[in-house]
Amino acid sequence: MSQLYTSQPTVNRLLTIFSSLFHSATRPTRHLLAWLLIAQLALESASSVRCLFRQFLSKQTDASLNSYYRALGNGLVTDASIRRALTLRALAIVPEALRQEPILLSVDDTTIAKWGKHFDGVGILYDHAKHDGKSYFNGHAFVSLTMSVPVLHENAGKQQIRYIAVPIGYVMSN
Repeated sequence: MSQLYTSQPTVNRLLTIFSSLFHSATRPTRHLLAWLLIAQLALESASSVRCLFRQFLSKQTDASLNSYYRALGNGLVTDASIRRALTLRALAIVPEALRQEPILLSVDDTTIAKWGKHFDGVGILYDHAKHDGKSYFNGHAFVSLTMSVPVLHENAGKQQIRYIAVPIGYVMSN
């Protein structure tokens, strides 16, 4: 785990940015949810809340494991509210001069094979990209939505339009 995620200026900046995703929640709940996101960044995974708590959160905050579970169970913070906040944040970084440029939406479906029989959401899937004669398999299908917004970038003294991709949401289906 990088020490970057435990330096106070970095933590404060991440808490500010991530807390803005949960504007409908109370301040303590926003704080806990932001710490959950920081833990996922620091550990580069999120196998469970308990794992995040044991390996990172308990060392960085005074909150209990149950506090994180209660924050996640908050009815005011939903997938839709987070997607809306991410969309508004992405649109806010588009400069006025580029408001007429296209905004790109990318939808990607990714399949992941699973060999066990007792995984939640596992089903028999068809993979259109396989060319080995075995197009059907047991697995998960993840669908992601990404919004790419135009920004100005200076390269060799010239202003160029670049696109920044902002992940909006993910869904697992079978």
